[in-house]
Amino acid sequence: MGMPPMGVFPPGEVAPPMAFASLEEPEFESLTVAETSHWRGDFKWIFGIITALLIFLALGSAGLYRATSAGSARQVLVPMVGTATQVKQFVKDNYQELRSKARRSSGANIYIPDIGVTISIKGDVISSLSAEDLAERVILEVERQIYAQGYKQSLKMTSAQGAGEERAKATVVTILSKMNKATHNALLWPMVIFGVLALAFGILFIVFCRGWGKVVGAGIVFIMGSLAGSLSLRIGHQFIWRVGASGTFKPAANQALRTISSLAVAYYDIALAFGGLVLLVGVVGAIIVRKSRERVQPFTELKSPDKAVVGGPAVEPGMTPDTRMEQQPLSQDDDSFFLKDE
Repeated sequence: MGMPPMGVFPPGEVAPPMAFASLEEPEFESLTVAETSHWRGDFKWIFGIITALLIFLALGSAGLYRATSAGSARQVLVPMVGTATQVKQFVKDNYQELRSKARRSSGANIYIPDIGVTISIKGDVISSLSAEDLAERVILEVERQIYAQGYKQSLKMTSAQGAGEERAKATVVTILSKMNKATHNALLWPMVIFGVLALAFGILFIVFCRGWGKVVGAGIVFIMGSLAGSLSLRIGHQFIWRVGASGTFKPAANQALRTISSLAVAYYDIALAFGGLVLLVGVVGAIIVRKSRERVQPFTELKSPDKAVVGGPAVEPGMTPDTRMEQQPLSQDDDSFFLKDE
């Protein structure tokens, strides 16, 4: 039998300590729950923000790792070498001299050192190619050498005219210096480390979420970690690194950056689509669970007594003392009492 309310104790009678405990317990419990939810939510979003940042760094490392692979680097370096350097022009200007050397030694290698790197091509190959095809062949050989050994800043380039061309030339030199096999191998460890850390903090984030909030939160974190990279690369590709820029180095730098962004943005787009799909699943699941709970009628037949009397009879749940007295049948003595009055 539960303790009666505080108002029903007679004057002068002290309520037992359990009565105060029953009143204070819900209040302290609500305060404890609120405090727990507060720090739980703080830790959840701290881990979520860290996870999103690590996802951004992991995807960026993966994009650069893809862009510096052998096949992708060729897409970046070949047009850049042909546009920003004087390799093609040198081969065309010295085409007749190269063919004469090739005729004298058809089976020997012809070295072309004046372009800044040493390229060797067999004489019979030079004799079978036109000036344009030979220039393209030399550029391919230059690209292979740069990717395998690194750029030594030895390719001949024209002098830049203006501040914009100077910045573009510096960008070209930076890309030539970083597009090689050594950079590709060095990017493997940052990609793995950022990926492992993102997974670890992502698990902590999910632990601090509840119910379908785990799925919804995972989708939000993936979107946060990939949206910024996807938008920035697309904005640069569409509005900053424009095609048809004037000058010598601007077109080369813009084309290289557009190619790199096209290769790197794929990872951000995949992560963004995955995050959107996970978020959709979480939202739909949460809505279904909420609707199913609303269809279940709560069990309200048992009600707490409105009044209680110290030392009185036990009151059944859902019935007050007044209703109990009304439902009790009259005894024989009560009937005789009313008969006597008549």
